[in-house]
Amino acid sequence: MIPQQTNTLFAAVRSGFLLIFSATIISTLTQQFLDKKIELILRSTEGLTSMIWVWGFFSLLSALIFPLLLSLLTSYFLIQNQEPRPVQFIEKHFELGLIESLRSWGKSFLWFFVLIIPGFIYFFYYSLSPQIVYFSNKYQSGEIDALAESEKYVKKNWLFYSVVTFVFYFILPMIMTSVFDEYRLFSLHPGWALGCIALETLLFICFQYLMINKLIGQLIQEKDYKYASYV
Repeated sequence: MIPQQTNTLFAAVRSGFLLIFSATIISTLTQQFLDKKIELILRSTEGLTSMIWVWGFFSLLSALIFPLLLSLLTSYFLIQNQEPRPVQFIEKHFELGLIESLRSWGKSFLWFFVLIIPGFIYFFYYSLSPQIVYFSNKYQSGEIDALAESEKYVKKNWLFYSVVTFVFYFILPMIMTSVFDEYRLFSLHPGWALGCIALETLLFICFQYLMINKLIGQLIQEKDYKYASYV
């Protein structure tokens, strides 16, 4: 028996939007606060101080942790809610998801030092590694490497993944930035900022739905989907 792969997009939005939206607000406020701190140091007449390294570190940490948390939350609501609560899903997968995210960043940056384009290519190849952690039975049993497996699945369907990634990571963010960038600042336009973040949340859920649904289909074909049962 092959199970249904994911919840419908509508069901995921209905059940998880408020929580994912709230997490996105916290992420945005945190990043805007850190950006403001760094900007003040850069504009200071006293020159750069050692605090720029502190705020830079927290900014890097925020850029790593919040996308992972949003990915975990979205993944929870997109699958068949096999875990009783989202907090249990996060507790189960956060540590390994963070480790694999750090590995993907590290290996991608090594390629960036060689040539910029290969760095982007490998960052794209490793983009499914957190989902491999969440959904692959073989990964949970230590049989496969998440980065290698992510690269394998992306290469198998590179056209699908490249088009979806290009649209949601480049085209739509460029449009959002050019049209709404000023209105995302809570300090200037709190109402507009909430609306922009709501739109970003919907786009993020749609992106995750397309990527996860495709990946789970591949995992099911290879009998490696964690929540599947086969008769």
